[in-house]
Amino acid sequence: MSEESEWMDDSDINELLTKFDEMIEADIQLFFDVAEFEAIIDYFIDFQILDKAGVAIESALQQHPSVTGFKIKSAKLSAFNGEYYEALEQLNHIELLEPANEDVFITKGETYSMMGKHELSIEQYKKAISFSETPEDLYSVIAFEYENLSDYKNAIASLKSALELKPESENIIHEIAFFFDITNHEEEAITFFTEFLDSNPYSKIAWFNLGIFYNQLEFYEKAIVAYEYTLAIDEEFSSAYFNIANSLSGLCRYEEAIEYYKKTFLYENPESITYYYIGESYENLNDIKNAMHFFTKALEIDDKLPQAWVGLGRVFAAQDNTVIAINYMKKAVELQPLNMDFKFELGAILLKNDFNNQASDLFAEITKNEPLNVEAWINYSSCAFHSDDINSAITTIEEALNHNKDSALLWYRLAGYLYFSGKLQQAYFYLETALKLNFDEHSEIVEMIPSILEDNKFIELLGVYKG
Repeated sequence: MSEESEWMDDSDINELLTKFDEMIEADIQLFFDVAEFEAIIDYFIDFQILDKAGVAIESALQQHPSVTGFKIKSAKLSAFNGEYYEALEQLNHIELLEPANEDVFITKGETYSMMGKHELSIEQYKKAISFSETPEDLYSVIAFEYENLSDYKNAIASLKSALELKPESENIIHEIAFFFDITNHEEEAITFFTEFLDSNPYSKIAWFNLGIFYNQLEFYEKAIVAYEYTLAIDEEFSSAYFNIANSLSGLCRYEEAIEYYKKTFLYENPESITYYYIGESYENLNDIKNAMHFFTKALEIDDKLPQAWVGLGRVFAAQDNTVIAINYMKKAVELQPLNMDFKFELGAILLKNDFNNQASDLFAEITKNEPLNVEAWINYSSCAFHSDDINSAITTIEEALNHNKDSALLWYRLAGYLYFSGKLQQAYFYLETALKLNFDEHSEIVEMIPSILEDNKFIELLGVYKG
């Protein structure tokens, strides 16, 4: 609902709408004051009841012909109906009479935005700023227009201007963080929020977002400190407890992480994803019983949470309950068929248990969607290798190298397959390529062919390329 009618509650609005409908049905003119007409028109426009909005505007102009606001709403309605140039013509006429009317420029900006002319929209919103009592709102709208142009630098600059005028605005802070996030400017975000907090040390949302960006850069200790400042300002900020737990997990401090995950339950109802992360923490502590317990609790709240099905799949796999593990993994994939991570985990279990054809299908799909996923290529080739199709294994690795020519692991794998197939000279050639790229990863070929440690040529090459 527009600002002009925000003072009315639902019962007032409903009473006005009933009176207006009675007027239309009886085909008579009932009196409404300016504020009442504004409320009626805004309601119809906000809820896209455009035919009634048109009738209301016409009636309003008949009863209050000198009120410019109704003429502007008429132009807005024209724009909503796709009559953009008619709307702009109306607004230009009003501007000639009232060149300092903020709403004229705002409505022009909205119209140009609907037309996809975002540069012209920005120009109009900027004109409105000098006449506005809430310019910070206009800077936020301008940021949205810059987003439509994929001009995130200027979007952030506009939001910074808004925040200078209204530093207590949590929405603006969140919007700035959003743009830093989607542009992967984590370091710039940290600098900005650190400087902002120097002047606004009690902004819990700024501390919270600072923690998020520290966490994204894996500065987990600093992230925890930022979240703790958030809690010092508002101890009931449950998301801060949750994020501290995530940072503690990043530091492999799983017992402490569990404590913080559980603290969120003091301030909000338990969520399935929180139970999942508690289960994952217990899994990392090799406490299988508690891991299963909390994965199951996650599914009790939301049986469509794929992460919990995967978690249960992992713990059953760890106990060699292969059939159950595979079924749970398949459930996760069924729930989220585009998630390549889930398919990777399922494929790995299938491969480990010699379901090579099923695993191969999964890794084929993963490598198609994620050609830079080296581990997926290696597993894909392993499916062929364990099916005694060495030529397909070689072909798969060659295709993988088309996308990942700097991966030593793939060169070692290619050398291993060639060595295994008796093509020793080619194997040694590619082995040298791998050793040049990363000597330490030569364990890849040793694990694949342990007997190679008895090969004098291999030992000789290790001596040449070692440090």
